[in-house]
Amino acid sequence: LQAAANALGDLEEWTVEALEARLRALAEELGLKPGDLFMPVRVAASGSKVSPPLFETLHVLGRDETLRRIKRALDCLKV
Repeated sequence: LQAAANALGDLEEWTVEALEARLRALAEELGLKPGDLFMPVRVAASGSKVSPPLFETLHVLGRDETLRRIKRALDCLKV
């Protein structure tokens, strides 16, 4: 989640296409299957394992709200 927050925070364009391209590239950089990265981001952003399409959800939420929700999820995971 932290890597996703960093990658999304640096994203110049907050479009569905840019979000998808950046998160797919990040999954590859981290050696993860896309779903193994997308699911934690989905749960952090939507609060559910089931949601409308991920990239459209992030786009509608906007940069600030998406990053706020990911940060909140990270804070919840700290012990």
